[in-house]
Amino acid sequence: MGNLRFDFTGQNFVVTGASSGIGHETARELLESGASVLGLARHMREHQEAFASFGERFRGQDVDVTEEETLKSALHAFVEEKGMLSGSVHAAGITGLMPLRVWRKEELQRMMDVNLWAGMSLLKLASGKKLSLPGASHVFLSSVSAHKGQPGLGIYAATKGALEAMVRGSALELLPRRQRVNSLCLGWVDTPMTRESGVDAKGVEAPLGNGMPEDAAGLALFLLSDRAKWVTGSTFTMDGGYMA
Repeated sequence: MGNLRFDFTGQNFVVTGASSGIGHETARELLESGASVLGLARHMREHQEAFASFGERFRGQDVDVTEEETLKSALHAFVEEKGMLSGSVHAAGITGLMPLRVWRKEELQRMMDVNLWAGMSLLKLASGKKLSLPGASHVFLSSVSAHKGQPGLGIYAATKGALEAMVRGSALELLPRRQRVNSLCLGWVDTPMTRESGVDAKGVEAPLGNGMPEDAAGLALFLLSDRAKWVTGSTFTMDGGYMA
């Protein structure tokens, strides 16, 4: 975590995509900062041991985030046990090369479901009066692909562009409860998902080199904290200078 520390003692958060990559690192750093965390992923149970040292403050559950009723049940059970949410992080996502000539509707729909619709469902639930506190903060992961064309990533870019637009509109809707919504526009971050995407990391290398999960997690924790209480509806670029 470097030389910057946050104190989330007594606060409760939900993190999707918590089994690996940025979601896993964000959940871990929240726990190290004193929070209780509900970690959601399709194969979360396979990664429970990594969070064992945090004891009862971590709850992991196998959940397909595109299934809203299952997501709803998981959040309600966590809040009933731990208390109201202070925020959420939608780190679950799908990427991969999909050139125009091989687009298939099923794959396109799945990517949109996970990257956008699941995030919208999470925000709807995690910002509601029955589950969250006034002043709660919600963070989404976007990509430089939404702003810079890359061959084979048109659909992925479309999901992230739509996500950023959703963040701006939702931020205005949540102002009455002083809740905040922001997104991180990330360059290449070394995670299992990006390594398996088929995209050549050297081809998108940034002047400062490519990122690590802890780089993104650090900014996510800042946006979840009270130090960002005057920040909403914004997208923060973290790309090692890739788009400079």
